[in-house]
Amino acid sequence: MKFTKKALWSILLIGNMCVGQNLLGTLSTFEESARVFNDLKYNVDGIDGHQYYLDDWGTGKIIINDSISAPQSRIQFDMVSGEPIIGNSHKEKKGFILRDKSVTSFVINNRHFVRIPKSSFLENVDRDYFYTPTLTKENYLLIDSRKVLKEPYVLKNSYNDTNQNKRYVTMTTFYILNKDNKYISVKLKEKDILKALVSKKSELKKYIKGNKLNLKKEKDVVKLLSYYHSL
Repeated sequence: MKFTKKALWSILLIGNMCVGQNLLGTLSTFEESARVFNDLKYNVDGIDGHQYYLDDWGTGKIIINDSISAPQSRIQFDMVSGEPIIGNSHKEKKGFILRDKSVTSFVINNRHFVRIPKSSFLENVDRDYFYTPTLTKENYLLIDSRKVLKEPYVLKNSYNDTNQNKRYVTMTTFYILNKDNKYISVKLKEKDILKALVSKKSELKKYIKGNKLNLKKEKDVVKLLSYYHSL
């Protein structure tokens, strides 16, 4: 039986992966859209931690083309590759990696991730999805939380002679949207943010003081950016 791409998405996403053997056999023709993922391994010898957002499946939804919402009872996020994964309801630790560009956003345990074109950034980025603390059309603040595998740090002395494991470390980068609709990487510090938005620095400093904003807090950064884009 031949499936169109639209039909495939409908079957895969609605009802959270009620996938039969016939459909699984056709997935090979849609490798760029979704591929079967082997068992999610949370414990690997010689490595502390894992590459995923959660310690097990979360719940949430996939949004297609900013319009179709498909609830998911099993959803996960690979923080190394930056790819969402939806679960196969017939196999507990197996899922489907979503790579189709029609997936414009997804939610996992009430945390929102949106697909942002790489051309929207001043710097080169290698990610497709970014966490946004407030899911809005504007998405003034983006957060890239990723995991990298670090080699063990071993002191060159006789007191540290044991084998140490590699470990996954979370690294976070913040991006704010400027008047040119380009995202700039910043630290959540007043000095750094005002430098990136220098054209409205004086107005923003008054707003920060008048509203007692703490720009180490994501919600206050969003308030400041909303004001900045209203000027």
